[in-house]
Amino acid sequence: MYPLTLHIQNKRVVVVGGGKVALFKIGPLVREGAHVTVISPEADGKVQKLAEEGHITWLAKTYEESDLAGALLIIAATDDAELNARIAAEAGENQLVNVITDPTAGNVHLPAAFERGRLMIAVSTGGASPKLAKKIRDNLSDTYGEEYEQYLDFLYECRIRVKASAHNKAVRNVLLQEVLKPEYIGSLEKQQQFLENL
Repeated sequence: MYPLTLHIQNKRVVVVGGGKVALFKIGPLVREGAHVTVISPEADGKVQKLAEEGHITWLAKTYEESDLAGALLIIAATDDAELNARIAAEAGENQLVNVITDPTAGNVHLPAAFERGRLMIAVSTGGASPKLAKKIRDNLSDTYGEEYEQYLDFLYECRIRVKASAHNKAVRNVLLQEVLKPEYIGSLEKQQQFLENL
C-alpha cells in the first residue's frame, strides 16, 4: 500500500451503510468538507441527524451500481460481506474503495489517525489488526500532546521566514534544524525569541 494524505474537501464520497461503523467513517469526512452521500434503507440516529442538519445526504434506499457515479472515495460499510464485495467490484477502475468487512477487497485502507493542528499521525496494519493500529495510535497520541498544535504553527512560520531570508542554503538548514530541539516544544518564549532573531 502506498501511503498518502488526501484533500477531500468538496469531493463526492459515497458511504454504503448507515450503521455505527459507517458513522465512525463519516465524521472525519464531514470535518474535512467532503460531500458525503449515505446509501442505506435505514440509518443510525446520528447519521439521520447529520442529514437533517445538512452535513450529509442520506438516500434511504438499497444500493445500486449507479450510486457510485462521480465518487472519488467509496466506503462499503454494510454488515453484508457479499454486498460490500459487490460494491468493490462495481466501482470504477480509478475510484478509491474501502471495504469494512474485507480490507483486501478494496484498494484503500483507512488508518487509525489523530491530529494536532497541522500534525497528522496515521497508523495502518494493512488490515491485519485494526485494534493494534488503534492501540499504537493511542500510544502516539500520548507522546505527541496538545502542545504540538501550536508548535507546528511555529515551525510553519519559521519555514516561511527562513526560506524568504537572504541566508544561504547551509545557514537556512542550520536554522530549521535548530527549531527541532525539544526546548522549543511548548515554550512560547523560546519560539518568540527565535522569530525575533531571524
